[in-house]
Amino acid sequence: MALESARTGVRRCRADVESTRIDLNTGYKGSDGRAYSELIGDWETQVDKILGNLDEMIVNLQTNVQEVNRNQQAVNEAINNARATGNPTYHALMGR
Repeated sequence: MALESARTGVRRCRADVESTRIDLNTGYKGSDGRAYSELIGDWETQVDKILGNLDEMIVNLQTNVQEVNRNQQAVNEAINNARATGNPTYHALMGR
């Protein structure tokens, strides 16, 4: 959730900067206006990298959670099977 919140915040900031750049481009002419626009373009390129990294981390964490859940389910099934089948090792550990 923290990564998704960060991603949302970065996207919001990017949209604000983009809006400001568009507003200023209409009235900000000359070499300084062009330089400012290039600076914002460079910044947006870096933001896109950050957003890509956040997206990748979110996918990796979701995959990890799914894998942990599958492992827990497999362990629970193994424990239940040991109980149900009368596994001698399980019964010895349980004092039966």
